Amino acid sequence: MLQASPVHLDSLEGKCRPDSRLTPYSDIVALMVFEHQVRMMNLITRAGWETRIALADSQSISQRARTALNELADYMLFVDEAPVKGEISGTSGFAEVFAANGPRDHQGRSLRDLSLAGRLMRYPCSYMIYSEAFNALPVEAKSAVYRRMWEILNRRGEADRRAIIEILRDTKKDFPQTM
Repeated sequence: MLQASPVHLDSLEGKCRPDSRLTPYSDIVALMVFEHQVRMMNLITRAGWETRIALADSQSISQRARTALNELADYMLFVDEAPVKGEISGTSGFAEVFAANGPRDHQGRSLRDLSLAGRLMRYPCSYMIYSEAFNALPVEAKSAVYRRMWEILNRRGEADRRAIIEILRDTKKDFPQTM
């Protein structure tokens, strides 16, 4: 079977009607944030599903559910995030609008603040922690995610750890003060 090689397009010119799209270009920042959000939703859904099944079957979290919850917490804290080489910038104004939304702590910091130099987010903790999907997780699941987050945060550099904890304490009511 013959495989076609990948095609790289700098523009959609001539590929589809111009009135069928908002712009002939993609905003890399918007795409990176969207990719993160989609993966987070998939992980939240899986963790919730595995936890609910385990609790219905045995009243405790199974190893399978624990694995899904750990994967969720790891991704939420960008544990295996690939470094961004150089600096990226968007073309649509998405970055500014995105960063302007969402809760801020008493120092004006938000988990929606973007870095775009070296990494995607200024504070490497997902803003999806505020989502309805995350909030709807069973209490046992959120407790397990929070425990794992504390484990990871305790291994982080002081500046990131402190900023993330302070932001969450000010903006996420059910985030535990300590673990």
